[in-house]
Amino acid sequence: MELVFSPGTPPARAGPLSRFLPPVDIGSTTRALEAKDGEGEYLLDPFGSSPTFLLEAARHRGVIVAANNPVTRFVLRRTVLPFRLADMQSALAHLSAAAMDGTRLEPFMLDLYRSECSRCGRPVAVDTFVWERELDVPVLKVYACTECGHSGEEPTTPGDRERALAYPRRGLPYARALEQAAPADDPDRQNVEAALSVYPGRALYGLITLVNKLGQLGLEQALREAAQALFLSAFESVNSLWGYPEGRTRPRQLVASPRFREDNLWRSLERALDEWALPDPQLDWIEWPAPALPGPGQMAVFPGPVRELAETLPFGGRPLVATVLPRPNQAYWTLSALWASWLWGREAAAPIKVVLRRRRYDWVWHAGALKNALQALAPALPDSTVLLGLMPEAEPGFVSAALAGLDSAGCRLTGRSLRMTDGQAQFAWVVERRPPPAAGSHPMRRAIVTSAVSFLRAYGEPATFATLHAVVWSDLAGARQPAAWWDHESGPPLQVINDVLEGLLAEPETFVRLEGKADPESGLYWLYDPRGAAGPLSDRVEVAVLAEVQRAEEVEALDLEARLCRMFPGAHTPERRLVAACLSSYASEEEPGHWRLRPEDALPARQSDLSDVRRQVEGLGGQLGYEVRSTGFIQWVKPDGEAQFVFQVQDTAAIGEALAAGVTPARIVVLPGGRAALIAEKERRDPRWRAWLAAGGRVVKFRHIRRLAAESTLQPANFDSRLGIDPPEHADPQLPLL
Repeated sequence: MELVFSPGTPPARAGPLSRFLPPVDIGSTTRALEAKDGEGEYLLDPFGSSPTFLLEAARHRGVIVAANNPVTRFVLRRTVLPFRLADMQSALAHLSAAAMDGTRLEPFMLDLYRSECSRCGRPVAVDTFVWERELDVPVLKVYACTECGHSGEEPTTPGDRERALAYPRRGLPYARALEQAAPADDPDRQNVEAALSVYPGRALYGLITLVNKLGQLGLEQALREAAQALFLSAFESVNSLWGYPEGRTRPRQLVASPRFREDNLWRSLERALDEWALPDPQLDWIEWPAPALPGPGQMAVFPGPVRELAETLPFGGRPLVATVLPRPNQAYWTLSALWASWLWGREAAAPIKVVLRRRRYDWVWHAGALKNALQALAPALPDSTVLLGLMPEAEPGFVSAALAGLDSAGCRLTGRSLRMTDGQAQFAWVVERRPPPAAGSHPMRRAIVTSAVSFLRAYGEPATFATLHAVVWSDLAGARQPAAWWDHESGPPLQVINDVLEGLLAEPETFVRLEGKADPESGLYWLYDPRGAAGPLSDRVEVAVLAEVQRAEEVEALDLEARLCRMFPGAHTPERRLVAACLSSYASEEEPGHWRLRPEDALPARQSDLSDVRRQVEGLGGQLGYEVRSTGFIQWVKPDGEAQFVFQVQDTAAIGEALAAGVTPARIVVLPGGRAALIAEKERRDPRWRAWLAAGGRVVKFRHIRRLAAESTLQPANFDSRLGIDPPEHADPQLPLL
């Protein structure tokens, strides 16, 4: 069941429509597919949701993909067959020079966003207006004056607001935009009207002007498609879904942000040149069906849904089914239907027009959609076909929908790797023909408790609800239990299993929720009785990182992460932030991505340092009148034989043993100052650390012990207060004046 996670690196640059497409890390697809070498004659992607995934996959083996969304298909095609920069520049130049109301189109479009510089009074084209949704007016403007150089963010003037409101949301441009997507007798017309509401009146006027002008120019096909690509980026940029200053970066509902940006439409076209200036991946684009299966370096694209693709697949062929599992996004699919109708006509949008009728995509619906899609594909697949699913936006609802949907479609889960705190998961299934067990044939409550308790004992530290939820669900899916509850009278499996899980996690005789609020998904969960639990995962990861950087002269960060994922597979996959904290605690970055062990953490130097600090602690105890007992720990014992302090001197931040021992007698962990940031990271991720420190546990640095040993006024009465003047989270505190 424990699958090795395939890590990658975030893309260095954002591609077209990246805010709507899955955020797949570069390299993760290649690693995942290399682990499946020998599986399948070709790769089959039933959903085609990620161009990034498909590009990497096609370099590894031949790909057949169902791409039903015409917008995603266009992005995919122009990622495989990128535009020449000269064609995009030429398309923009033709638009710029097009006649418009006695002037050229470019100055006409820039004039839509006209304002005045507050310093010199000259006209300026504002880059961004910021609107208050409730006031329905722009309240801020962001611009740079080319005359005097003044730039910044300023309140709008009455003239700015008047010009913005001169473009009503339901004027002639609105009517044209509506007509191109849904004529008067179209039953979806009301739904299109709701979708159009996310565009400010000025933006809608501008984009419809652009679309109409493109139709009049009669450009050759290459330039026309280049202009359409630029338009897509502009369509994405100028709607009201983007909050200011940050807000939602990946909107999923067609709801304007409370404070949203209205970007300058022409400037959006200019920025889009960089978005679409993509490197040539040297791949072949094939329209499927085709006479032969694609080979490595070839991508065969079917312009329809997976249920229709299934009818075209070669009988008896064995694919590896691999995909980025799609996440429901009402905003993107609804806008895709609009954009496709504006750019390519209503016929192009027809295959996905049904999305206009759905206003909400809940997880039960999504589970059913995945179930139906895979059931339609299953008859074309041989028994025991392997299915690999990447989930770059993992959260509890998405995980349960995917596991319930695929289980109910006849796919048995065989592997999982979870990085839920990073919002990432990867799963493996096999297609099997046998039906699932009957609902109730397995004791669900006992299975859930066993799953959660076993995981926490092996994990060794508290876990988030999202992680426990994914562990429990994947254990149940491995036993085909979600499918058993699909048609049960108790309700769909998402409701049944989630209700039972939340109820069991609330039972105080088994689980303890740390720092949680009313929402069961808040806080962290730990065991009421942790006896027998393993040491904290964070400690084990730290020790593994140290061993790796000591073993090699230089380590590459991503290779190190991949090795750690092999050491800690499945539900124990360490999060990226923890790996980075461990690495930076022992090594320095010589050049981007390449790390070398710091000289002071080399084994001979650190052993010498440890011995020296132990001598300092022992000598300090004798100096203060205590009996010093030194075995593994160093104890300062009072005359009555009771230990006053116990010192745990070590060179790592792996102090799970100190957490388990408590603070009676006073436990003092002594470690190098270079571990301070790692200690802070462990304290952030584990509330038990904070409780231990609050109860009197201490962490001090080597250098502070040396300072105390050299202090002539130190006495038993003031030792405790002097000990606390250099807490581990401070970078370089100074001793207070005596």
